[in-house]
Amino acid sequence: MSAALQGRHSFDDFSLVENGAIAGRYLAQFWQPIGLSREHKPGTAKRIKMLGNFYTLYRGQDGQINLVQDRCPHRGTSLAYGWVEGNSIRCRYHGWKFSGDGRGEEFPAETQSYARSMCLKVYPVQEYLGVIFGFFGEGEAPAFLRFPELEDESAGELLTLAVVLPYNYFQRIENDVDEVHIHYTHGEFAGSFGLVDIPRITARETEYGLVSIAARADGSKLFTHAFMPNIMLRDVVIQQDRDNLTIHAAWRVPIDDTSTLSVMIDRVAKPDPTMHQKLKEMTDPNELSARIMAGEMSLDDVDQNHPLLPVIQDTVCMAGQGIIADRKSEHLGASDRAIGLLRRIWAREMNALQEGQPLKEWRRSGEGKLVTSEAAVAAE
Repeated sequence: MSAALQGRHSFDDFSLVENGAIAGRYLAQFWQPIGLSREHKPGTAKRIKMLGNFYTLYRGQDGQINLVQDRCPHRGTSLAYGWVEGNSIRCRYHGWKFSGDGRGEEFPAETQSYARSMCLKVYPVQEYLGVIFGFFGEGEAPAFLRFPELEDESAGELLTLAVVLPYNYFQRIENDVDEVHIHYTHGEFAGSFGLVDIPRITARETEYGLVSIAARADGSKLFTHAFMPNIMLRDVVIQQDRDNLTIHAAWRVPIDDTSTLSVMIDRVAKPDPTMHQKLKEMTDPNELSARIMAGEMSLDDVDQNHPLLPVIQDTVCMAGQGIIADRKSEHLGASDRAIGLLRRIWAREMNALQEGQPLKEWRRSGEGKLVTSEAAVAAE
């Protein structure tokens, strides 16, 4: 990063998303996951928080998903506490009713002419692979990014998961391109797949973001594809299938400056048939992480079969950096090349946004899958 650019943007700018912060404005220009389809039943509403702001997400009785402003324009009560009627939502406070496209429909005790003047702000929303996505930016939503790697039903069962993480989202994004931490934070997983040698890391910018290549002494290479601004795609080892590498995509979305919604979509070759029950019965991973960080237990005390063991391990390490990491005190090394490149790309785009300059248009070429051979990555 140049001295001039660093003077305009400190690394801490990556972390802040609330109250018009540049990073929040940048993230709002992309589709973001906001919930799992299975958790939003017809006729129900839920209040959600994304990028420091509240919204009401509800599914009409016809199954249609809707995303609207959170507060009723009458007296400001959250619409999420109201009733879903058909594909409309009615405020619980005074009964004002709005359609899914934001039009005012019924206003008890008010005139028809008054009612016609009232409307809600609505946001584009769509469902993909069992996940609900919303767009919070200004203007027309961009083309929706698809992942043919995850659409391939022959690759296994689709598994979706969403967890709230008690630390800043950018720490989670950086960790996604940090291959070396796997050997220590998740050592058991790495060793079970023969990932013994510490890899040599290289990274380069691509048309979709960046690719990080971890080359080991045995000649093997693992590739992490980081799609701008906050998506990771790679093969991973997960608790749900410890015998195979799983194609894994993850979005790290800031709820606010100090908490993150991590949404993951996997294609699992041989899923553990008991995993759904284990997830229902598990101890909250954030509770365990908090106990570890309070000195009440250690990571070694955690049940090694906990269905979200990697989340607990990561949370202890990343929340251990501080809820918002102090990047000015770091000393990056050769293993952090991908992290350095990620920061430079973000700083460049944030600077362009602040200055009103054109941003890079991130995209994928064609409809093919990203594969993990050197030739395929070089062709991207």
